Amino acid sequence: MGIVKNLNLVKPKKSRVAFRRFYGIDATYDGSVGGYNKANLAYNFSCKDGALKNSLGLKMLYDKYVYDGFYHIAAMYFYNRKDYEYDKKDDRIVICTDDGLVYDCSASGGIFQLIDGLVFNQTPIGVCYNYNGKDVLLLSSEEDGLVIYDGENWQKVEGAPPITSMCIHSERLFITSGGVDGALWFSDDFDPTNWNVSLSEAGFIDLGEDRGEMLCVLPLGGHVYVFSSFGVSRVTAYGDQTEFSVSHLLTSCGKILKNTIMSCGDCIMFFATDGLYRFDGYNAERVSDPWFGKVSTDAYFVKGRYYNGTAYYLLQFLHGDSYDNGVLTIKPNGSDGEIIFIGLISEICLLKTDEEYSLLAYERGAKSICEFAKDQGFCGEAIPMEWESKESDFGVSAKRKRLTEITFNSNLTVKLTVVADGKAYPFTVEPKNGKCVVKPNVYGNAFSFKIMVVGVKAEISGFELEFSYYR
Repeated sequence: MGIVKNLNLVKPKKSRVAFRRFYGIDATYDGSVGGYNKANLAYNFSCKDGALKNSLGLKMLYDKYVYDGFYHIAAMYFYNRKDYEYDKKDDRIVICTDDGLVYDCSASGGIFQLIDGLVFNQTPIGVCYNYNGKDVLLLSSEEDGLVIYDGENWQKVEGAPPITSMCIHSERLFITSGGVDGALWFSDDFDPTNWNVSLSEAGFIDLGEDRGEMLCVLPLGGHVYVFSSFGVSRVTAYGDQTEFSVSHLLTSCGKILKNTIMSCGDCIMFFATDGLYRFDGYNAERVSDPWFGKVSTDAYFVKGRYYNGTAYYLLQFLHGDSYDNGVLTIKPNGSDGEIIFIGLISEICLLKTDEEYSLLAYERGAKSICEFAKDQGFCGEAIPMEWESKESDFGVSAKRKRLTEITFNSNLTVKLTVVADGKAYPFTVEPKNGKCVVKPNVYGNAFSFKIMVVGVKAEISGFELEFSYYR
């Protein structure tokens, strides 16, 4: 008989790695230094509470707001209006279409009615104002001039400068007039129709320094701020014109992008060529470093609205090998950034009445006004959601290790892709009582993961990995 010897077999070591929570896109952390739970790419997922949950969706309102015109909606305006004759609210939604026609509809719903004779060659901007005891909507474009609409009739204001942006401050209408002449215009107080230049009526302020094209004027904290392509100026403008003063501020960011400048409560947010900024009236802080490499700001419709403590921007995002139209939602301090791919949204509008506070959108595919809402998907239909990790060795120093098990919680079927040293291994995982278990049994040094679901409501949490390896 042969001699049987005792063999000292070396057992593999095991290591479990828990994600604990998921984060959104963050390019400031590398996966190999602990950033594996910060996404390389994520869309239609919210990570606000650490789990992967569905982000906002769209709810169709085509039965509530009926628009049967041939052309698409180019712009929407909330017209805050009171009918003083009957002492009741009469808020409206006003739209301008691609062919320049203007319609309005009750904010509570109804059929959009054409405003007879009012046509714009260039899509106008709009501001609400109380003029001569009436709530009016001021509409203006550089090409077409200034129009006052009172809910029944409209009139064109003769003698107003060409307007590229406008705001109300201290009962005056302040405007930028295009070009690089460096002048900020203002109307007579309480009268946006009076542009007669004098010390007691209208006038203009020569802002002096050439900072490129004047883009936007906005009020904040008792001042008026004028944004140009390469700077911001603060104007103190109360009472007597002779007391107006100007301070030049921001000059340290990239070229500022016009339609991205918007008021966000106690600050102003804007995109420049080098990122998204939060401006508090004195200083500007860039808040986009984690995800800015994923966006393109070249799209002609880049624009934003502020709603319920969150900024919403229409942008183009890197999706695969190309850029697609989407929506960025983000807090003014830069937190809770999410990318949403849902339909083809080309306009957004804040609705703020005594009965309703919501954010409306125009979806060009359905040719319908919609509302951003939770647990909607695309008008009730399932949408794809994806979260992709960074590549990491997950703190296991062994060059060759085996990924033996992945466990997590999910309410939906998950398409999970494991990438080991560049090679992809796809798995379809059906949850059992909300629990998912995958045994990949693949070898590698560095791993990454792609989680994809299709649905309306999603929740994924408790992601854990198990590795086995030899020293």
